[in-house]
Formats: sequence, C-alpha cells, structure tokens
Amino acid sequence: MISLLLYLLIFKTMAMNRKRRKTVRLGMRICLIVGLLTIVVCDGEFECPSKADCTCSRGINGDYELLCPRALGHATLQINVQPMKYMTVQCMPQNNNDLSLLSGLQIGSVKAFVLRLCPLPTMPFKDLMSTAGIPNVKTLQVQSHSNLGNSLTRAHLAGLSEVTQLNFASNLLTEIPEDLFQDTTNLTWLDMKNNNLRLPKGIFRPVPKLEVLELGSNNLTYLEPGIFRNLTKLRLLNLWGNRLQNLSRSLFTDLNNLENLDLNNNGLTTLPPDLFADLSKLRNLNLNGNEFISLPQGLFLGTINLEKIQIHNNRRTLRAFPPALLSNLTHLREAYLNDCNLTNLPEDLLWGSVLLINLTLQKNILATLPPYLLKDNTDLQKINLGYNKITEIPEVFFSNQEKLTTLDLRHNQLTNISKNVFSSLRRLEYLFLQDNDIEYIAREAFQATTELKVLDLSRNKIAVLYAEYTDTDFGRHSILQSATKLETLLLSDNYISELYADWQVSMTSLQILDLSYNQISSLTIEDLQFLSTRLTMDLSYNNISVVTLDNAETLARHKFVSAPTNRQENESVRVILKGNPLECDCKAYYLVKFLRGELDPRVEYIVDFDVTNFTCSGPPEFAGRIVRAIDPRVLTCKLRERDCPKGCSCSFRRSNLALVVDCSFRNLTAVPLSMPASEIVLDVTNHTELDLTGNRITSLPNELGKGYGRVTELKIGHNNLTKINISVLSPNLEVLMLENNNLSVIDNGSLKMLENAKGLRLLTLHKNPWKCDCSSKDLLLFIHRKYKEIISFDNITCASGAYFSNITKTDLCPTPLGINIGIALSLLALLGFIICLILVLYYKYQREIKVWLYARGFCLWFVKEEELDKDKVYDAFVSYSHQDERFIVDELVPGLENGSPSYKLCLHYRDWIVGDFIPNQITRSVEDSRRTIVVLSPNFIESVWGRMEFRAAHMKALSEGRARLIVILYGELGNTDQLEPELKAYLSMNTYVKWGDPWFWEKLRYAMPHPPNQTKSIPLISQALKLNGTEKLVNSAVDVNSITTPPTNIIVDPLKNLSSKLS
Repeated sequence: MISLLLYLLIFKTMAMNRKRRKTVRLGMRICLIVGLLTIVVCDGEFECPSKADCTCSRGINGDYELLCPRALGHATLQINVQPMKYMTVQCMPQNNNDLSLLSGLQIGSVKAFVLRLCPLPTMPFKDLMSTAGIPNVKTLQVQSHSNLGNSLTRAHLAGLSEVTQLNFASNLLTEIPEDLFQDTTNLTWLDMKNNNLRLPKGIFRPVPKLEVLELGSNNLTYLEPGIFRNLTKLRLLNLWGNRLQNLSRSLFTDLNNLENLDLNNNGLTTLPPDLFADLSKLRNLNLNGNEFISLPQGLFLGTINLEKIQIHNNRRTLRAFPPALLSNLTHLREAYLNDCNLTNLPEDLLWGSVLLINLTLQKNILATLPPYLLKDNTDLQKINLGYNKITEIPEVFFSNQEKLTTLDLRHNQLTNISKNVFSSLRRLEYLFLQDNDIEYIAREAFQATTELKVLDLSRNKIAVLYAEYTDTDFGRHSILQSATKLETLLLSDNYISELYADWQVSMTSLQILDLSYNQISSLTIEDLQFLSTRLTMDLSYNNISVVTLDNAETLARHKFVSAPTNRQENESVRVILKGNPLECDCKAYYLVKFLRGELDPRVEYIVDFDVTNFTCSGPPEFAGRIVRAIDPRVLTCKLRERDCPKGCSCSFRRSNLALVVDCSFRNLTAVPLSMPASEIVLDVTNHTELDLTGNRITSLPNELGKGYGRVTELKIGHNNLTKINISVLSPNLEVLMLENNNLSVIDNGSLKMLENAKGLRLLTLHKNPWKCDCSSKDLLLFIHRKYKEIISFDNITCASGAYFSNITKTDLCPTPLGINIGIALSLLALLGFIICLILVLYYKYQREIKVWLYARGFCLWFVKEEELDKDKVYDAFVSYSHQDERFIVDELVPGLENGSPSYKLCLHYRDWIVGDFIPNQITRSVEDSRRTIVVLSPNFIESVWGRMEFRAAHMKALSEGRARLIVILYGELGNTDQLEPELKAYLSMNTYVKWGDPWFWEKLRYAMPHPPNQTKSIPLISQALKLNGTEKLVNSAVDVNSITTPPTNIIVDPLKNLSSKLS
C-alpha cells in the first residue's frame, strides 16, 4: 500500500507540471510500471512468521506448511498456505484445538479460507480470518469435526459481504436461522449437501444472486412453497437424495434461468404433468433412481431446450412410457432410459427429436421394437439396446441411422441377422451381438458395414460364416469379407469349424481374432499367414488335435527373402492353443520341434505359440505330458490295419521317414510273408523297421516276400532261431538284433553279407549257444573286427560258457606240436646265420659303417662322434682375415683355450708348418680339426684365402653329412648380394653366432665338440708363420698384425689349386 501511495503522489506532482508534458508522460509510464510491479510483488510475497508460535516449512506442492504450536509432537493446528490462493486450517484430532494460535500469522490476501475438522469458532469467521492477517476472501468452506446441529448463526457470517462461495457441506446441520445469509448478499454458490436440514421459507431471500444451490442428501421431505421465489439467476439446483413429496409447478415458477435440475433418488412414484412447465431453459434433467410406476403425458412439453435426460435405474416397474414423452425436443442430445423394466415403447417416443445422438435402453424387458421408433433420429451415433429380450430387429429399424458408429445388442434373444437390417449403417464401427441365440446370418448382412472395427459375436450358435460363391485361390471367404477394417473379431463359444481366407488376406488391420471354444479340429501353418501384423489369435478350447507346421521353415525363408529381417518380428502371429486335445503323433513332429527350439529360428518371426501348460491328449503313451517335453524323434502315426501284416501294427515315424512294423510278442512262428508296399506307404517312407522280438520263430525263409528289400532294421531277438540266412536280407541293413535265440553258427555267406554292410551300426549276438570250434573261427574274427557295432560284446559266450572276448583263433583251432617245433627250429637257424653274417661284416667295415650311419642320422646310439673323430688333432681350425687378428688373439683364442672346457685350436701363425704349400696347409687343417670356425667379417669376404678355407670346410662337411662348420659374424656385412653363391646359400640356410650376443660364448661352446675327456693341449709354437715368395710358410717373429693368409696377387687361382688337392 505504501508503494501505491508513493506512486499516486509522484503521478499527481508530475501531472501538475503542464510545461513539461513529455516528461510527465514518460514519468507516468515509469511510475505505472514500478507501481504495478511493487503491488504484485508485495501482494504475492509470504514470509514465515517469526513471532507466531508455529513452525513453518515449504510443502511438496509449493505451498507453506505451518504447525502450531512449535512444541515437538504437540501441534494442534496444521495450516497450509498458498499465497494469493488459499489458506487451510485443519485441527488435529483428540487435541485441544486453540484457534487463537492463528493470531499474528499475517497471511495476507487469499481467495479461499478453509476450516476443516475444527470446532465452530466462538467469534465470527471474519474476525477469525483477521487475526491471521487475512483481509477478505471469496470462498469460505467449513467442515466441522462434530455435528453442528443448530449452532450456526447469523453472527458467524457477519461481515462476509464479499464472499461469493459458501460451503457448509457434511456438518450434520439440522436447523438454520432464516436470517443466516443476511450478511452474505453476494453469494453465487452455496453448498449445503449432506446435512439434515429443515429449511425456513425465507432462507434464500437475502441471496438473489445465487447461481448454484446444492441441497442434496439432506433428508428433505417438504419444501415451503415459494422458497425459491427470488432466485431468478439460479442455474443449477441439486435436490438429489431426499424424500420430497410435495413437488409442484409453483415450487419452480420463478426459476426462469434454471439449466440443471437433479431430482434423482427421491422415491418419486409419479410427477405432476406441469411440474417443469416454467423451466424453458432447462438443459439437463436427472430423474434416475426413483420409484416411478408411471409418468404423465406431456411432462416435458415446456422443456423445449432439454439436451440430456436421465430416467434410469428405476426401482419399480415402469413398464411403459406415455406416447410422445420425449418427442419434439429439438435440442435433445442424450437420453438414458435404461434399467426401468420397460416392456414396450411407444413408436412416437422420440419423433421430432432430430438432434439425438445417444440413446440408451439397455437392461429393460423389451421383446419387440417398433419399426419406426427412430425414423426422425438421423443424427444418432450410439444406441444401446443390450440386456433386453429382443428376438428380432425389424429390417427398417436402422434405415435412417447412417451416422451410427456404435450399436450394442448384446444379451438379447436374437436368432438371425436378416439381409438388410444393417444395410444403412455405413459408418458403423462397433457392433456388439454377443450372448444371443444367433444361428443364421444372411450373406449380405455385413455388406454395407465397411467401416466396422470391432465385431463381437461371442456366445451364439453360429456354425457357418461361409459366403457362397466367394472361393478364391486362398480359400473360402466369410460373410465378413466387406469389413476389411476390422481390428477386433470376437467369435468365441460358437460352433465354427473352419478359418476363412478373408480374415487372412483382406482384414489387414486385424489385431484380435478370438475363436476360443469352437469346433476347429486342425490347424496348418498356412492357416496362420495373415497380412495384419502383431495379431493375437485365440484358439483355446477347440477340438484341435492336429497342428501341421510342415512348410513353416520354407515360408519363413521366403519371408526373409521378400522383406527385411527387422520387420519380421512385428509380423508374427501369436496363437493361443491351451485346452485343445492335441494328438502327439507324427503330424505334431514340426510343432514339437518348434516348441523345443529345433526349427529354423526364422520361423519365430511368422508365428508364436502360447502353449502354457499345453499337454498331449494322446496317444496313450504320451497322454497328459507337456508337449514341449516330448522327443520329436519318437512321434509316429498309426497306419490302417489293412495296410499292415496280419497280427502286427504299423506306423509312420516322421523323424526318419520310417515305416515301423511292430510284430513283437505276437506268438508268431514265422515271419510275415511281406511288408507293406502300397503306393501311399512308398510315397511317405524310405525304409522299413521290422520288430519280431518275443515270438517263436525258428528260422528265416530262403526267400523273403515283397517289401523286405526296404528293411533296414530287423529285431528278431527272444525267439527260437536255430539258424539264420542273413544273406536274404537287404544289403542296406543297419540294425540286426539276434540276442536270446538258439543260434550256434552263422554261415560264411551271412558273415560276408554283414561284413559288406557298410551301413551296419548295431548288431546283437549275446545269449546264444555259439559253437566254439575251428569252424567258428570266421565268426570269431568277425566279432573281433566289428566289436564297436556289437552291443553287449562282452556277453557273447560259447555253449560251454566261455566268453568270445577271451578266445583267440588258436583256442578254436590248435596247431599239432611236431609242426610247431619244426617251424621254430628253422626260424632259429635262419636267425643265427643272419647274426653271424652281420658280425663279420661289421668287424671288417666297422668304421665305414659308423660313418655312414652317423652321416644319415641312423642308430646314433650305436655310432658316437668321438669314435669318428678320435684321430683328429684339433678341436677347431680358426679361419679369419689377418685384419681381424686382434680380435682372434685378444678375444676368441683366450675364450676357447683358457675357458672350461678348454679347446685345442689350429691357428695360422702358430700351427702351420713353415715353408709348406698353403693350399695343402688349408686342406690338412680342415681334415685334422673336428670343427672349422669361420670369423666372417667384411675383411674376410675380401680375402681370397679366407674364401678358400670356407669352401674346404664346407665341402668336408657336405661329404660327411655333418655340421662341422661354425660361422662367427664379426661386424656388419652390408649388402649380402655380393657374397659368393656358396657362402650366401650357406648363410641363408644355417644359423651363425654373432659377436656381441649376450649368449655368444654359450652358443659357441654348444656348437663345439663335446669330448668326455679334454684333448691334451699342445704347446703353442713360439714363432709366427708368414708366406715367402714361393707360396711357403716361414718362421718369423710373432706379430699379431702380420698377414695370416697370402695376398691375392701372389697366386693366380688358389681355389683351383685347392680343388686339385682335394681331388
């Protein structure tokens, strides 16, 4: 307020200065903005009071929550404040609620003040709000914690002239004074429901502005005449839940602007004909829950603007409406006439009410419908006629309802749907016909309902939906073929036995197809191919005994080729199969494989079975078992008896396309004359499995009849076989079971046939009295060769009890003693001669033999290197360039000769004979040394004598086939392309030791010879050797820098000379 006064003062001062009008105008604008902002901020601010005896915090809804007093656990008031909106004061139960705690709160302006579960204050509400700092409010709501009875007085409402909404609902007020509202003259909304009031005649005289009056559930039985006389602005009057008996026209005479009137649940049995005559603006009328037994004709003549009427849940039988009760109500939009026990309707009930869009007549007792009841209601969109006893719908009944979208006819007694009954319903989207007795539907009945989205025909007696003359390549179409926009089709609990093609190829939006509790007996993967996506198809509790998925993998592969993978998941059809009597036979083979995850995973993108607790109904061996737990390999189908040998049973096993002929334990004395070989059997099977176990058969005939050529399994154990001619059986035999018979021999022809049977994988021979003599040696050899294919090999015994696994051929056919001795002596004599010859040859040529063996790596345990090299003088000859002599003298020689073990080395300057020819010296040094060490360096490559030494050592090693050459890489060689071919080839195929390698000495000693006793060292020659002019070595003083090999310009072709020496 201070800011506002300041703003006005500035405004007045500046306005007085007429000479400065521009400044005035600018100042006015600035002050106006500042003032308004200040007002808004100041009025919208709320600060938690510091002086009041309350705690204060921000609530979860953005409001402020105060608890008074501050003492923890002793609060008696809970206050919620939303600045500028409301203040709610709630008293805590079972506490001393002291409203004086509101004093000093300084709440500020709010629109509503709510006092909840508190005692009625002893002061006026105006004063109570003032103590909390609230100047005024528009809404006051009071809900006491106890019955107020007659304690509410005018004084409580004193000074509330600005209040427009007053709520005293649910306070159990019994009496109020006639002047209660004398100070609340601006009231527009008054709620006094859920009390127990008796209203004085002039109670509403002070509130002529009242627009909403709520008096429901007050147990009112009588209203004083003229009680609403001056409420000319009243728009809504609720009188529901009372027991009014004196309703008359005069009660509502002055309510010229009344739009909503609620008289429901008042126990009314009838109404005066002119009760609503003065309510020309009435729009909504609620009369439901009464006890009408009749209604007067012309009751609604004065309510020309009525839009919605509710006369439903009538508690007594109304039976019929008077003629034209709701006719000519040109604004009527909704009529709820349900649950009135109506048995018939006047045909003109709704005539002239042309704007009606919703008509509800459900839960009456209507048996017939007037043909032209709806002739004028062309705007109708929803009609509910469910839960009646209608047996027939006149063909013209819906002839004018082209805008109808929803039609509910459920729970009636309809037996057929005629040709034209829905012919005008071109916009119909929802049609409910469930729970009738429909047996017949005309082929054209749904021809016009092309917009249909939901159709419910559940729980009827429909057996056939076939539309004649509509067969296509996809199959037969149904009478619903025009309803291509169907999303939900419910046909449960009928007698339907087939699926129709239009459901698959025409209804592209279909999401739910419910065919549960019908009589469908079989299902194929082709039946589940729908163009709609994510369809749920409920086939539970039908008679489905066969589910064939033979082509599922092919269809899945085709769809993957024709559409992207990421679209396939959305195209799978979910099929519910519970409660069907599935036969777990060969026809269920692919279904079981699919449920076990053994089919192509892509099949899951086109079909998804919901088989929770889905069990087999048959055959007996599988009855009651969970379908997915069955092994698909054992599923078979029985063949007709006439296609099977007498006394046997025949079946088809899908997993391996086998014809299974079971003649076990039938007391047979001979094998069947022939096997099934009809055209149908040959088409579906590729081999026969014959079981003759447990009979009295003694032998197989020499010739078997028709069909035995396809037998790949023969089980003929536990019979009386004494002989068997296996050669008459199929060469494709895979299983032959002969256990527990009287067989003693098997002829060679049969053994040869078994030997050549490449597919034989199982054979049983145990528990037979096999003959064990020389004639059984072929059988014994066969058993030992085929032991992997023979089951219970360890249990095959002779008649004597001896086990075949422990018998040898010698045991069966022992050789005479004299012959054995002669053979043994001859072998011993021959062996002695050979040994003597070997010894003589070895004695004469032992060195050559050892060299030859050692060179080829044969019998190395017999030939030792020490023996081959025992005449060698040196352990190694060192070949190097004279320019590398410092390395040889300082590093290599000390490391080998002084190390452990120590080696004897042949060196140029020490061990060569003075004056001898150099090529001879090279040859002799290589020959007298166990190894040749070549110190390969750039200097060595340039040395002709070095290359000669390498070649001599290399050729020696090649001739002996032994590794005698050790190469030490000293320095970087650079480009190796310029090396001699022999040296280059050697380096590319052999390893070498590199100077500088951390493991240099270990690797070098490993390559050196390893004699058990170290060779005695020879004293070093004190003089060095050098070359004279005649290519001979001469003694000279020791000089490690002298040349160790002659220069290349002294000889013409040393390599050629060396070659001649070596040759």
